[in-house]
Amino acid sequence: MNTDNNLNYSYHKKMFLLITVSTVIKFIIASTVELGSAEVYYWSYSLNLQWNYFDHPPVVAWLIRLTTANLLLHNELFVRIGAIISSAICTWLIFKIGKIIHNRQTGWYAALLYTSFIYGSLLAGTFILPDSPQMVFWLLSLLVLIRIIHTPGNNSRHIFQWCLFGLLSGLCIMSKVHGVFLWLGVIMYALFINRNWLKTPGLYLSAIITIIIISPIVIWNFQHDYANYTFHSDRINIATTKIDIVAFIKELVEVAFLVVNPINFYLIYTSISPALKSNAAFDKKDIQLLLFCSLPLLLILLFISIFGETKAYWPGPAYSCLLILPAIKSALAIEEGKRTVPVIIKVSLLYTLLLVIVEMLVINYYPGTTSSEKDGLSIGKDDLSLDMYGWEEAGKRFDSLYRSDVATGIMPAEAPVIITNWFPAAHIEFYIADRTKQQLLGIGNISDLHQYYYTNKYKRQLRKGDDAYFIVPSNLFNYKTLDVVLNNFQRYEMPLVISQYRSGLICKKVYVFRIRGYKKS
Repeated sequence: MNTDNNLNYSYHKKMFLLITVSTVIKFIIASTVELGSAEVYYWSYSLNLQWNYFDHPPVVAWLIRLTTANLLLHNELFVRIGAIISSAICTWLIFKIGKIIHNRQTGWYAALLYTSFIYGSLLAGTFILPDSPQMVFWLLSLLVLIRIIHTPGNNSRHIFQWCLFGLLSGLCIMSKVHGVFLWLGVIMYALFINRNWLKTPGLYLSAIITIIIISPIVIWNFQHDYANYTFHSDRINIATTKIDIVAFIKELVEVAFLVVNPINFYLIYTSISPALKSNAAFDKKDIQLLLFCSLPLLLILLFISIFGETKAYWPGPAYSCLLILPAIKSALAIEEGKRTVPVIIKVSLLYTLLLVIVEMLVINYYPGTTSSEKDGLSIGKDDLSLDMYGWEEAGKRFDSLYRSDVATGIMPAEAPVIITNWFPAAHIEFYIADRTKQQLLGIGNISDLHQYYYTNKYKRQLRKGDDAYFIVPSNLFNYKTLDVVLNNFQRYEMPLVISQYRSGLICKKVYVFRIRGYKKS
């Protein structure tokens, strides 16, 4: 018994060190890199808390509102702290899942693999996305399901666990709709592995709880012409799209190298069959549950990617389940309590660390731009690193320009900033408009403006003859968007140019148009 306690203490100590070190690294990243376009967009959700938004459910907005102390802390780190805390919790949860399924060694290896899991540790574990809180509820839901497997019968504890799953899976869906795949996994497991689940009242109570929790999503869509469903169905409409093998291969490469980690990718797919065939002392039903909760999401997204481009991080939750499999395989090869960490897991951790270092160096220090557009109106076009660079400086320089314009009477103090697309609108709102206290007003359609299409109603509307600003970075400049704006005004002045440099070379320009005389009443 004393030995067992010592082992527990040893693993808990290692987990504490792992989470502490990884959290410190994430704090450094979160403090030294500007917010990406998706992050500032989700921050904009938190300005007007609602039960659902155009793109996603609301939990990410609630989380940002909490970590920024009701928006008082206007800083990248505080916007991202929710993601960092979520990742720390997830690292502990996957340790617990691995420990229950097999042993503490499995949990330890699973935690190490999760730390090297780019999606869980960086994309949703450092940068704030709906996936950040989703992963906490996803892994909590899995943990409860595994406990249900190990708690047979229909006693009060069993029913309580089912109700807890209904609550957690509902919150997972309220974070991101991918959470519905947890319920798909439960249904498939009940139909093919354990039909006794279909006889327990807990399962149906759980479903009712989930439905009640996610009802705001349904109500919001009913009130807004099912905007969520229309938007996402248009993104993945396979009925009108031809097969695109290039997009499919690109998807696999991005998932392997930029989302999962190529080492983890290899370990996962070489561990599925051995885990199912192994005669080791762990319950195969646990593995089957993990597969039912992960493979449908993976297979559906792979199928969709054949017909067009999908987001590489969408299957992230599914891969988090599958990390348990190589952890089990590694633990079977090493006696429990040994301090040995397989070399391949160390290499996986090193890959993610090197990727982080390279990305930070490119974003903050790459000389100029990686784009082929080195001059002209579209400097920096397609340079993804510019998404997280230069906005703080642009905000300071525009602030000086705006104050000068107001002081000299060139522009009225209440002049808004016109936007036509959710990006760079959210960057402008976080880094520029929050500083100058200007409001953003959207011109255009809902497919471009997204949630900004609805935020107009909270703001003072443009009146005939009003003046405004239009701000656009060179890497996102195009004449079509400019024409949409200018067609709504009588005239404009040639843009003022804010040139931005990285390591001494120009990387992009920010164009500031003064637009005069709004045409519509």
